[in-house]
Amino acid sequence: MEYSCIGLNELPNEILMIILKKLNNIDVHYSLQGFNQRLNQIIQDRIFTSRLTFVKWFSHNFIDLISCDTILNRFCSQILPEIGHKIQWLDLESSSMKYILCAAHYPNLFGLGLYNISEESARYLFTDEILSSGIFKNQITTLFTTIHNNNNNDDYDEMLLSTRNIFDYIFIFFTNLIDLTFYESSYKNRLPLYFADPPSHTFRSSTLLKLNVRIQSFDDCLYLLDGRFNQLHTLYVDLTSIHRPNHIQNQ
Repeated sequence: MEYSCIGLNELPNEILMIILKKLNNIDVHYSLQGFNQRLNQIIQDRIFTSRLTFVKWFSHNFIDLISCDTILNRFCSQILPEIGHKIQWLDLESSSMKYILCAAHYPNLFGLGLYNISEESARYLFTDEILSSGIFKNQITTLFTTIHNNNNNDDYDEMLLSTRNIFDYIFIFFTNLIDLTFYESSYKNRLPLYFADPPSHTFRSSTLLKLNVRIQSFDDCLYLLDGRFNQLHTLYVDLTSIHRPNHIQNQ
């Protein structure tokens, strides 16, 4: 890689920027940070620092781009502490998300993408002493989340309950959430959010304006619109089944 960096260093800034824009920002920082002062200055541009995506869609799932300990350690010890104040959005896979989030100070971070989240990883993350200290939980306004699905039909009911619990954790932890996507249209084998009973009292937000979620039925949709999200103005729902609601309350 050293010879490649030397070649890049000989290019004009305009050409170099065109080339680097075609790369993942993760590769840009891992390959070029610390090579020399000129390249360091170029990759500090907001184009390469405002959003870092540590995941990739591959074979019907999201994979972690920094699963190697060597890469993860370098990001946590060298790269992120240097550019943390410039990062506005992070896309993270569950296996490395805590290390990344605890690696630096992110005063301008407002958006998170959390991928392959399980109830265990959500509970572990949202109860972390550092992350739950106040600043971090209050500054996140946009959250994109995909849920881990083990595809085991025997555990389907358990997974439904786990999904509801993760939803609860989100609203307990992120106190200023404005925009939430709980599923993504291309995410395969997704589990719906299902309410066998009315959701708990923690399942509410006075700040949420936009919600994109997959639900089981119209009854679940009515729960979402019963006033627990009193500022909500945009709702996108993906219904897994269409049938007459058990009850409709006209107000």
